[in-house]
Amino acid sequence: MKTLLEINEKKVPAVRIDPALDRYDNVVLFPAKLAQANARLAKSGLPGLKKSEALH
Repeated sequence: MKTLLEINEKKVPAVRIDPALDRYDNVVLFPAKLAQANARLAKSGLPGLKKSEALH
């Protein structure tokens, strides 16, 4: 096993992402949580921005 210092010296990423995960690109895995997050974002809005400024 390599030490953290040896990993940091190389330019290769320490984590590789499995290409098999690409099948989940356009799939919503947690629709209930997504709906909850969208509802909270719609309620809170962005601080300090008026709706006319947010569109431009």
